[in-house]
Amino acid sequence: MLQDGYTPQPFGSRTISAARVRGARPVAGDLARWAGRALAGAPRSLAGAPRSLAGDAGDGFELGGQRYRYLYGRYKRTWLTERAVEVPVVQAIVDRHAGRRILEVGHVLGHYRAQSHVVVDKYERAPGVLNRDVLELSDLGRFDLIVAISTLEHVGYDEPARDPRKAQRAVAALRSALAPGGTLVLTVPVGYNPAFDGALRSGAIATTAGRALRRVGGATRWREVEVADVWSAPYDFLLYSARGVVFAFIERERG
Repeated sequence: MLQDGYTPQPFGSRTISAARVRGARPVAGDLARWAGRALAGAPRSLAGAPRSLAGDAGDGFELGGQRYRYLYGRYKRTWLTERAVEVPVVQAIVDRHAGRRILEVGHVLGHYRAQSHVVVDKYERAPGVLNRDVLELSDLGRFDLIVAISTLEHVGYDEPARDPRKAQRAVAALRSALAPGGTLVLTVPVGYNPAFDGALRSGAIATTAGRALRRVGGATRWREVEVADVWSAPYDFLLYSARGVVFAFIERERG
């Protein structure tokens, strides 16, 4: 449950806003298609998330030569948004680091499977979650892996006192929290926070590597594209879903 933090614009308000810009009929069509996809995916969500989201799934997707299953999770109806691909990729990375010090910024993975790593979230109150600002984590020590799923674009952007550069400072703080040889993994929904996108695109936020996925059509279908080819993907503020996602990797050198 969120307390005093980021809250999406009410559904009615954003529907009215979209209708004024695009017209009532196109917006009604989008909502009808969304409802149809929500109903179509619901039966698969009832089984719960599988223990492993990697593997040779017929309806899966590929990223960096690895194949994954789409996540059909009831929480936030993942098959309708970028979480269908973000969670499988990041969960696989977390699993590969089992037994090492892991930090998750923004409480996401725990909604789909029990986790054992450290989780911080400024606003969400949940068992085992530390309510901390991302810039106030220095006392937690160093981590071999830090992950943040669709979280840093909200930092300083959806907070009461807007600070467009806070997300960039948050990345620097998280990099400093890495142990030598550690890795920071960020997923970024393209188009949500233009300033954050711009910092990544320009190199103001230096990354070690990057990969990208772009939605194909309106269904739960994503394909890998070059990072340079995903920045033009629009963000859907009516349905709060991205059409492009960047996976950014930042490594701290050893020694």
